[in-house]
Amino acid sequence: MTKIAAHDRALAFLKEKGTATPAQIEKHVGQGAYASKYVCYLKLRGYEIETVKTGRTVTEYKFISDGDSATRDYQWVPPAQRGANATPKQKKVKAPKAPKPIKVRQSKQTPSAPVKKAARQVLKERADAEADRLLAEIGMKNAGEYAGGTYSVDPDWDSMDGIDVANFLK
Repeated sequence: MTKIAAHDRALAFLKEKGTATPAQIEKHVGQGAYASKYVCYLKLRGYEIETVKTGRTVTEYKFISDGDSATRDYQWVPPAQRGANATPKQKKVKAPKAPKPIKVRQSKQTPSAPVKKAARQVLKERADAEADRLLAEIGMKNAGEYAGGTYSVDPDWDSMDGIDVANFLK
């Protein structure tokens, strides 16, 4: 006696009856509450079976047709024979790559940068002129300024106790 798969027994029952409830399929197959599993296997193998539901509950399955037999043309192959008659794989032909575009280096300086630089220079000159005007108003124009633009807080900064440090080091 050959062993028939449970989903094949469910298929034979559905073909015979046309429509069947999940309970009828499970009773006929006799291996537990697996009617949805059997129907899923049959649908994957290409059979057309409609599921009738009431809300979320399946009320019955309707066998429509054998469907596309092309999906059922496979047969079980023993592991020792697998890959023996495999078709040779064809190598893919690589399409020629398009040449990379040439990158042209662009200046990071925006067109308005020289204008901005000139504006900053004008602002600096204006600030210097304003500082000179304010110093002239309070009578401190060039007061305490020595060569190199340094200013002394103490006009006698380089002498101590009557000794002139500048002459002392000579």
